[in-house]
Amino acid sequence: MEIKCPACKKVNRDSLICTRCECDLNDLNRIIQSARNEIIIGIASLKKGEGKKAFLHAKTSWGLKNSSPAAKLAFLANIQLSSFDEATLWYQRSIRS
Repeated sequence: MEIKCPACKKVNRDSLICTRCECDLNDLNRIIQSARNEIIIGIASLKKGEGKKAFLHAKTSWGLKNSSPAAKLAFLANIQLSSFDEATLWYQRSIRS
């Protein structure tokens, strides 16, 4: 997994310590993993027809890391909920992330 060091901006691959400045990247890695887990749970909820639950997981993921997958999940959840204005906002976020 690639993690961009918040201190020096170096992209680190498969390292939890920045190879340039030795910044500890463990906490950042946990945040990224939590965001991904929320998306996985949200997708499962969406497949079960649980749009509200899927949207909650998408928003939680988005709060941890503004990512295109989180915005896409929120978009699909809102489509499922027939919240088309909200879906439009999340679609726009998905193409900007």
